[in-house]
Formats: sequence, structure tokens, C-alpha cells
Amino acid sequence: MVDHLSGQLSSRKNLLMVAALLVSVMSFMLNASMLSPAIRDIETRLGDGSYAAMSAYFYLAGAVGNVVLIRWSDFIGRKRVLVAVLVMLCIGTVLCIFTTSLPLVLVGRMLQGISNVTYGLAFLIMREHLSAKAFGVAAGLITAMSGGVAGVDGLIGGYLSDRFGYQSIFVAILVVGVIAVVLCSAAVPADDPDRVAPGRMDWAGAALIAMGVAGINLFFSSGDVSGWGSPLALGFIIAATAALAALVVVEKRRTYPLVRMSDLRSREAWPVIAVTILNTGSFMMVTGFIVPYIAEDGDSGFGLSGFTTALLFLTPAAVVQLITAPLAGRLAVRIGFVTLLRIGQLGAVVVTVLLALFLHDKTVFAILVVLFGCVYGGLAGTAMSILGVVQAPEDEPGSLPGISNAAYGVGLSLGFAWAGPIVGSGTASSFPTALWVCVCVGVVGFVVSLVMRPRVSSQAPASSA
Repeated sequence: MVDHLSGQLSSRKNLLMVAALLVSVMSFMLNASMLSPAIRDIETRLGDGSYAAMSAYFYLAGAVGNVVLIRWSDFIGRKRVLVAVLVMLCIGTVLCIFTTSLPLVLVGRMLQGISNVTYGLAFLIMREHLSAKAFGVAAGLITAMSGGVAGVDGLIGGYLSDRFGYQSIFVAILVVGVIAVVLCSAAVPADDPDRVAPGRMDWAGAALIAMGVAGINLFFSSGDVSGWGSPLALGFIIAATAALAALVVVEKRRTYPLVRMSDLRSREAWPVIAVTILNTGSFMMVTGFIVPYIAEDGDSGFGLSGFTTALLFLTPAAVVQLITAPLAGRLAVRIGFVTLLRIGQLGAVVVTVLLALFLHDKTVFAILVVLFGCVYGGLAGTAMSILGVVQAPEDEPGSLPGISNAAYGVGLSLGFAWAGPIVGSGTASSFPTALWVCVCVGVVGFVVSLVMRPRVSSQAPASSA
């Protein structure tokens, strides 16, 4: 079936498809990477803690969307879901442009965050239409978007924030979002009816797992504000636990479950989820939150502007990641994505240790941030992004990618929950403490990756490029 599908696509159509998928992922990623240099302006205009709140709800929506929509695409088709979430991104972006009310901005950020599913959908679509080598390189390009668009987005975000305010960043994002809708509508192949999964979507399971994921995310975000033992925080975690417990009972009785519990318990699946949570809760905090905060802080940091922060730290790391990721994707086809993950994780631990040790040397610190973009963004990030697809069971290809992608949201909520209070405390020990926490959590993630067992699949990617 995959060979038949691939045979229907010319090389030119493959290139256009990959380009359209790149723009779709870019439209999501710009919402994160372009805002990093605008932390100070956002918190000045919307209030202290607003950036963390915007990020938390953004990734919360992505987590919920992933566990539901990617699996739903098994039943109704990848392209239909992809175009729909891109339209929602555009609607949310318009809302963020024209309002300065934090609650409404959060609604807009949630609509934008749902487009997180573009990653999983892009990998699934490419795996169905590309050869193994082409899939590895193209998947690396998609992964490279997690570091931004060669750092140019960070520079543009810093410039726009410094000159016109953070809302001008959303205008640029809207333009890319509209282009993504047009390109994906035209260039992504129509869904083949023969690939539609049998049965129907398990909406009861989807609701329960969405409640569980949302409850965990809200526990971290509310616990950070109201206290971990507050009634609100405890209510969220109790509701999440109850929903996930009910999910186990419900899924065992379903003919077509959202995810089979036997698959989820296997060494091919649960370590993927655990490693994703641990890595995003630690290493993604480094360049996504801690480094920009260090660069812009005038007391314990370097006191730089948003544009200079992007120029010295964010852009070089993103450029290196953009170069490394496609090569890493091709290498992973040979040595395995699990092996690539372990190499990248170990390198990220070492570099983060060095970042903590050379925190006050701006030149050395900038060089280390670039190296971090290579080992974590280029190597570990590439493997981690694709593992949900290559480790998924063949008869339920959308089950594990949805949950593993949702784990990004859980991990980032966890990361902002612990990093926000530490980094924002404003003491001399804040930044080194945050980096050492990243090291400790990263070590745990590496140990868990050693438990992961690569899935042996009889279904390779398509035979033609």
C-alpha cells in the first residue's frame, strides 16, 4: 500500500509536499521561538508572569490536541486534520493581535497551541510517501524547526518587539499561517480511503485522556501560583488521576481503543513518553527560557536587548540545529533513532554542566549555547520528535505519536512550573540553580532512555523518494 501511494507521487510533488509540511510546522513553531526575545515587553504590557502563563496554556492546548487529533486522523485522514488546525491557528493569532486582555490572549494562545499536532501529522504523512533516506532527511528538516527558522525568527522577533511591541510578532505569524493553509491545501496529497483505520474514533477514551493530560498540566501551572497543596492544584491532580484510571478500564472494553494498554506498557512505548517529558521539562527550558532570561536580566545576567539576545544566543544555536538535524535524521536511519537519542542526551547533560560552570563568561557561554543547539536540538531533538512515529504499532500509527507529542506539553508545563519561580526569584544563585536542576532531570531522562527497546517494524517507509 505504501509503495503504491509513493508511486503515485512524482519527485516534484514530494518536494512540494515536504515544503508545505515545513511551512505548517513553522507556523506553529514561530509562536514559541519568536516570542522568546519579547519576554520583557510581554510582561511589561500584560503583567508579571504573563509570558509563563501564555506558554503554559499554549502547550496545554497542544498536549490535548495531540492525544485526540492525531489519533482521529487515523479515521478521517491526515490532510483534513492538518488544514483544520492551521485555520484554528490563524483565528487564535488574530485574537492575540487585537486584544490586550490577558484572558483573551490566553484563549488565542490555546487556539494557536492546537497546531502543535502539525509535527506528528507531518511525520506520519512523510512516512507514508517517502523512502527511508528521504524520510530521515525530511524528518530532520522538520525537527530543525523546533529551534526556529535558522534563528532569523528570533532576530525578527527581537527587532519587532524592541520597535513595535510584541503584538507585531503575531502579525508576522499570521502571514505564515495563512501561507501554510494555502500550501497544505494544494500540495499535501489527498487521503487515500484505503488507509483509513477500521472502526470509529474512541471519543470516550479521547475525553478521558484529554482530561488527564489537561489536569496534569493545570496542576503544574496552578501549583506554581497558588501552592502545590492548594485546593485548586489538588483538585486538578485528583481529577487527572481519576480520568487516567477510568481510561484504563474503558480502553480494555473497546474494540477500537484510542490506545491499547498492552502497547502503552511495552518498552517500545512508555520510555518514549517518559523521556519526552523529562527532556522537555529540563533541556528545552535551557534555550527556551533560562538562556533568554540570563541574557536580558540586568542584575544577575548580561542586560541585553531582545534583538541582541537573539543575535548572540538564539540565532547561532538555531542555525547549528538547522544544519545538524537533517544530517542526524539520515544518520538515525542507519544507527537507529534510539541510539541517536542517547548520544544527544548525553551530550546535552555535559554541555549543560559547562553552562552552569561558565555562567558569567559571556563569550564562553555563547559558544556553549551553540554547542547545546547541536547536541540537544540537532541530535536528541531529532530522535525524540520522530520516535513516536517509528515506535508506534503498525496497525495504530496515530496512537503513540499523539501521546508522545502530548508529553511535550506536560514536560513544558512541568518545566515552567519549576523554572519560573527559580529563575524569576532574582537572586545571584537563581540561574546556576536552574541549570543544575536541568542537569539532574536530564540525567534521569538518559537513564530512562537506556530502558527503551527499538521497535522492529515490517513496514518500512515508501520505496521511492
